[in-house]
Amino acid sequence: MKHKRKKILFIITYLEMGGAQRHVYDIIKNLDREKYSIHLISSKDGYLFSEFLKLDGVNFYFVKELCRKIRPLADIVSFCRIYFYVKKYKFNIVHLHSPKASFLGRWAAYLAGVKNIIYTVHGWPFHDFMNKAAYFLYYYIEKISALITTKIIVVSRHDLVKGIEGRIASKDKFSLIHYGIDAGKFKNIYLLRKSHPPSKPVITTVSCLKKQKGLLSFLEISKKVLKEIPEACFFIIGDGPLRGRIKNTIENMGLENKVTLNGWVPDPAELYEKTSVFILTSLWEGLPVASIEAIICGIPTILTDTKGIRDIAGDLEYVKVVGIGDNEEAAKLCVKILKNYHLWDKIIHKYINYIDIGYWSAERLLKEMTSLYQNM
Repeated sequence: MKHKRKKILFIITYLEMGGAQRHVYDIIKNLDREKYSIHLISSKDGYLFSEFLKLDGVNFYFVKELCRKIRPLADIVSFCRIYFYVKKYKFNIVHLHSPKASFLGRWAAYLAGVKNIIYTVHGWPFHDFMNKAAYFLYYYIEKISALITTKIIVVSRHDLVKGIEGRIASKDKFSLIHYGIDAGKFKNIYLLRKSHPPSKPVITTVSCLKKQKGLLSFLEISKKVLKEIPEACFFIIGDGPLRGRIKNTIENMGLENKVTLNGWVPDPAELYEKTSVFILTSLWEGLPVASIEAIICGIPTILTDTKGIRDIAGDLEYVKVVGIGDNEEAAKLCVKILKNYHLWDKIIHKYINYIDIGYWSAERLLKEMTSLYQNM
């Protein structure tokens, strides 16, 4: 007897090239179409929009009013559109991502009678880089919305602890499910780098150009490193609302011949092959996917301590964690690595085998997600 397919709806605000969006893309792409009828609600904005449209067997519903900022009229319209769509299709599961979409979507799903509401936290929306009023607003939004949420997935141990100790919800409502990537592909890049190490001092970051990512720190680090290693060159892979400001800052700092704004690239593999040092300067973060990629590629990596990154960094000697905004220390580490690259090469080859490639794979992620869906 053929089992009836479960109807599952994913909701996310934007389809930009971020960790949350790539995570959703990978889950949807790999879900068994014979077991699931898949729907997606989002706005049309984002670099990955065209990639999502290429996915087979996905029903799209685009809500143009859905946006990240608080806009009361647009938010009411978005809520109503989501509610009526959910009511029409009577979903078995609604799985939400990103704070705005998750707030509107959870309540729309609850009021429409959905029994299984899943929320993935890609980093809690309340953090130390907002004023107290905003912090407590987002905190209580999460706490109240958790009451109608069946399962809360976090992508790092730090966010798990923060959610439990902050009493967002009871411990049994949480699940820790780390990101999964095409780990085999990035391990192959490591093997290529092992046989053909980078010939030039290339420092790379992969990031959406927004406040959260602290890219002005990356520019400060670049300037400090260039004083010691003038032949170094820097690449910012990504795009976003701060592109104009960052471009102007690069020019004002006299770095236009040394720092390149690449924009997004479909596949960063070639850039990872040539990268000597990978740096992320995030102010707050759940668990940046780019850090997982760079570490599995065997690239010496410098990360700001957004806590979640420790899940992948662990005790790996070629991964260095610095305080948020500690540009001086990050620059010193970068120079130290570049001036003694042959030594770091040996360290990488020793520690790379400590990484459980299978654990960080898209296959493990799919297995955990389908297990969760099937048990609902």
